[in-house]
Amino acid sequence: MTMMTWGLSVVELVDGDRWSMAVAQPDGADQYDALAVRFKQAGLKRVGSREWNGGLWPLTGCSVSVLGGRLVEAHTGRSRLLCQPPVEVSAAWEKAGTRGRVVLGLVHPGTFPSTREGFLLPEHLEHAVELVEAEAAAGRLLAGLATLLDHPAPAPGRR
Repeated sequence: MTMMTWGLSVVELVDGDRWSMAVAQPDGADQYDALAVRFKQAGLKRVGSREWNGGLWPLTGCSVSVLGGRLVEAHTGRSRLLCQPPVEVSAAWEKAGTRGRVVLGLVHPGTFPSTREGFLLPEHLEHAVELVEAEAAAGRLLAGLATLLDHPAPAPGRR
């Protein structure tokens, strides 16, 4: 199983629009490379500061499943990325996700403070967006819009 850290936060654009954000950080470079291929195949693109700050994220074939107030998985259409343990989403995150889309991202190992829990600790959440913005400015962020689901994503080939 790929060990990952998940950063959940709400990003506010320059126009005041707010979006839920779920960003995965694999523990190792090999895991990052393998996930980057899957994410790119699903439609995530490298975004820079202009795209990030302007909300110019591509639509993807990805989904994010939240069950019982917890992020349980992201799905690329071909691969499931389980969130172990499932991460609780905040009320602000749920409210920003009411449009049915979530900003899904992938960052390099070492972007977020490492944790053994698999998610950013509350004291690190306020800086999550800043860290993701820095990755965008450096041209290293893969991001796109994923569909927000209240059930697990169907297996590939099923509807």
